[in-house]
Amino acid sequence: MKRLSVIIRKFWVFIPFIAAALMFLLLPLMPEVTEYVFSRGLFKAVTVPVGFITSFFFFSLTELLVILAVPLVGLIVFLLVRKVRKREDKAEKRKILLKAGKTFCGFLSFACLMYMICHGANYYRLPLEKTMDLDTSPKSAEFLLEVCKTLANEAKAASENLDQNADGSTKLSESYANELKRAGNGYDKLVGKYPFLWTSVNKQKPVMLSDAWSYTHITGMYFPFFAECNVNIAQPDYLIPVTAAHESAHSRGIAFENECNFLAFLSCINSDYPEYRYSGYMLAFTYCSNELDYEMWVEANSLLNDRMRADLSANSRYIYDHSSHGTGTVVDEIVGTVNEVSHSANDAFITIQGVEDGVRSYNRVTELVLAYYSKRNS
Repeated sequence: MKRLSVIIRKFWVFIPFIAAALMFLLLPLMPEVTEYVFSRGLFKAVTVPVGFITSFFFFSLTELLVILAVPLVGLIVFLLVRKVRKREDKAEKRKILLKAGKTFCGFLSFACLMYMICHGANYYRLPLEKTMDLDTSPKSAEFLLEVCKTLANEAKAASENLDQNADGSTKLSESYANELKRAGNGYDKLVGKYPFLWTSVNKQKPVMLSDAWSYTHITGMYFPFFAECNVNIAQPDYLIPVTAAHESAHSRGIAFENECNFLAFLSCINSDYPEYRYSGYMLAFTYCSNELDYEMWVEANSLLNDRMRADLSANSRYIYDHSSHGTGTVVDEIVGTVNEVSHSANDAFITIQGVEDGVRSYNRVTELVLAYYSKRNS
């Protein structure tokens, strides 16, 4: 026992990492336990208070951390080197470095555990099709076309009184900060039927450096350590509401991207605000229509009005403007590198969680949308 006590005192900094590793290995084998003990229990107990505190800051703490990360790390390394150089005795230098290393390992160890509690464990909870009783079995192409037509018509109806830019695309009438505050409205309508979607924090944060962030092709990010939802406001306005709703799904304990896309769609179409309803229907239409064969795609797209076409064109321009075009210039090569590194990192991150198709998993929202309409029509 005494020897064990000594070992624990020496290596206690690794205990959080061991706990995180055990969660990573064991929770996939226990989805029921993950669902009710972690996702609906521990996750809520930790992230709701954290999110409540960070919501008092009107700016993105995640963005601030990214900006300050490099200079902060540089400052810490500088102070450590200066402290070591001031010591003449090699034993003292070694002691300082060992203490710094132990502190760094402790920080990483605790971060691993907090990540698993605040997000990682949610990858291993019960799938939405089970908790929401949705049949995601394959549907016919004809049914897919009918759903696309429904989505197009609903989007058209929701768009009637929305503001427009000079090019005919959608313009949000409120400030970005005010629009993002509305992201929880649709979820409020769903919580009665699906209590696991409950959370007390609905604040989304607009990212000020969104244009630069756009070169990563990422339009939103949930940062679990701050329980903070970050939204790229440089993207076309019509996508901002559904992006906010997507990140809000993460803050409610949903990890898989296709499930977040589905809940973003479902919450948006239940919102009191037409810009959210329009945004939700347009997202679902885009994903679903991409699964049609060419003839059916033409038929579905014939239902789009001028605004909807302008919005889709605006999104294509947005992606083009923030992509590499193979011109060979230094700037173009930098953009291409940022595009590639961001895509690879995001794909690797999602794949590590056990999602075999990585970033392509976003597209599987179509299965859930079709299951929703199938259940609604039955």
